[in-house]
Amino acid sequence: PPPLRMILYGEGGTGKSKVIQTVTEAFARRGVKYMLVKSAYTGVAAYLIDGKTTHTIAGLPVDKNG
Repeated sequence: PPPLRMILYGEGGTGKSKVIQTVTEAFARRGVKYMLVKSAYTGVAAYLIDGKTTHTIAGLPVDKNG
């Protein structure tokens, strides 16, 4: 089957991180955590979900000059 791509969005405190944690645990229980890719727009957000930034996942360069 084709890969499933999902976007979670919402204001702070709406449970996005909890959903990601629950999905991650479900993948881990099934022994397929390696099949899950998690990304976020900022480095801090990516760190909090044990993921990578969207730019990194997409292979986009980061402009360090602004």
